[in-house]
Amino acid sequence: MPETSEHAQLPVLIIGSVLEQDPSLSSATRDWAIACHWAVPILAALVGEPKWSRGHARADIDPLSAGRPMPPVKVLNGRSGAVENEIPGSGGHLRRFLRSRLRALIAGTSDDEEEGKLDIGFGKRLERLVYGEDGATVTAHFSDGTKDTGRLVVGADGAQSTVRGLLVAAAALRRLPFGATFVNASFKREKALWLRSFHPVLSTVLHPDNMVGMLGVLNAADPECPESWRFTFYISWRLTPEELEEDEKKCADSKNGGGTDDDNGKGEEQAGSGRRERRAARLRAAKERSKMFADPLRSCFEWLADDHEEVYYSRVTNWDPSLPEHGWDNHGGRVTLVGDAAHPMTYQRGQGLNHALADAGKLVELLAQQHDGASSQADLIHAYETEMRARAGEEVRQSEMNTAMLHDWPRVSQSPLLRQGLERGTGDEKKDTIPVAVAAAAAASPLSPATGAAEP
Repeated sequence: MPETSEHAQLPVLIIGSVLEQDPSLSSATRDWAIACHWAVPILAALVGEPKWSRGHARADIDPLSAGRPMPPVKVLNGRSGAVENEIPGSGGHLRRFLRSRLRALIAGTSDDEEEGKLDIGFGKRLERLVYGEDGATVTAHFSDGTKDTGRLVVGADGAQSTVRGLLVAAAALRRLPFGATFVNASFKREKALWLRSFHPVLSTVLHPDNMVGMLGVLNAADPECPESWRFTFYISWRLTPEELEEDEKKCADSKNGGGTDDDNGKGEEQAGSGRRERRAARLRAAKERSKMFADPLRSCFEWLADDHEEVYYSRVTNWDPSLPEHGWDNHGGRVTLVGDAAHPMTYQRGQGLNHALADAGKLVELLAQQHDGASSQADLIHAYETEMRARAGEEVRQSEMNTAMLHDWPRVSQSPLLRQGLERGTGDEKKDTIPVAVAAAAAASPLSPATGAAEP
């Protein structure tokens, strides 16, 4: 049915962003850092110049150094601790944002300006979607009994997307044969300063025994108080088929016990004695693995108390939107997916946020064309999904290959991370870093050199 001017005035319902299941922006029990590089210009265009200029530095993990180029990221040999290589940023765009601050920047709550603030509906847990018989509307029904009607639902609700589950029979994440234990921690002043002497922001660690590690700054808001700095670090390893089966059983038991070992590094909720025992066991195993590493990772784990709470186990997963069995009916352009809801990917090449921003930029660019009446919303959403599936599907596969090769020492030097750094895609063809229309619409070692930086 042709879209009327009345339908065109209906809102776009963004599940997981403007309609958020959490009770507030600050309610998350865990924060994490996110890499942004080739998509920084897209983010700036989407946020808008006034808001970006006022607040982008405050979204950084180290707000005072946000305006300065990040030094080349060090790639350390996990066994010897030697600097095998230094990987520079790409085109001057390499940022690490703290997730909570980035959300505040986008929502417009990071400063006192009223302009550009989003009206976010909190506590909105999606239950079902109902498509209007008019062929132009969709209604989202929430667990609190409320509902909203719009012309388009955008599922931006993460790797465990409810929207994806409503659209696709084969919506379950694909488990990969790797595990990782992440830790967030602060240390005494002298130790904190010593850790940042390795690199002020981030070091990647590749171990000849087929393990990967990372040490990064999570939050360094106060430069005069190193003991307040937050660090994040992890060790990951390959699982045998038997270990993978046992690990899946443990994670299933954890869920049945009232909590989860969440996917893609989102971590564990800490509840109950069983939860604490599982967390302690994860930490003991990680500390034992860390003994095979040189500093700084070895000391990071050694300094942790045995009952340290901020321990998060990551089941490494992905979901490729370009697979035939992962297609969905967008109901005439009334529902679609973006970001981790559409293409959750492994994290060792730091591409997830960048492709999510590319999704948003493309949607803004295309939906702006709807107002001239030349294209229907159905055609525009089809165009978006066609581009997104090819681009993001390629990166899901590329990132999976990268994860496998980084955990296979003889193949480390051929990994996408070390061959092309953080460049978008496979590097086989030239790719623009930002569509021109986005800004207008939004107003000799095994570890060989690369053009990007390692960011788990």
